[in-house]
Amino acid sequence: MDVSPNVINEEMLRGLLAEGYVIEVICTGSAEKRTNTWYGRWVIRAVLPDGSSPKALVTSRTQFKQREIKTIVGLVSFLSDMGCKTACIPLEQGATQRHVVAGRGKA
Repeated sequence: MDVSPNVINEEMLRGLLAEGYVIEVICTGSAEKRTNTWYGRWVIRAVLPDGSSPKALVTSRTQFKQREIKTIVGLVSFLSDMGCKTACIPLEQGATQRHVVAGRGKA
């Protein structure tokens, strides 16, 4: 089976984070507040600290559908599960923000 080297699942992301990669959150749909919840669209990439070697987080390495997070609560939960101790969330489409897993250095 031919699998793209530029896509990863959550397990692979954890491995890359242990090797020094950082999480890059990309806002693909501007956030908006509805009642007391913020909605938007965010995708995740693993990149080296210099921004090179990007790898997109997908739902399945067989279907290549990029995983999309649709609420700020979901995004913060994902970042926390990955080991991040803080979350800085881009709210405008096209904006990005990098996150370093606790104890792994600086982005």
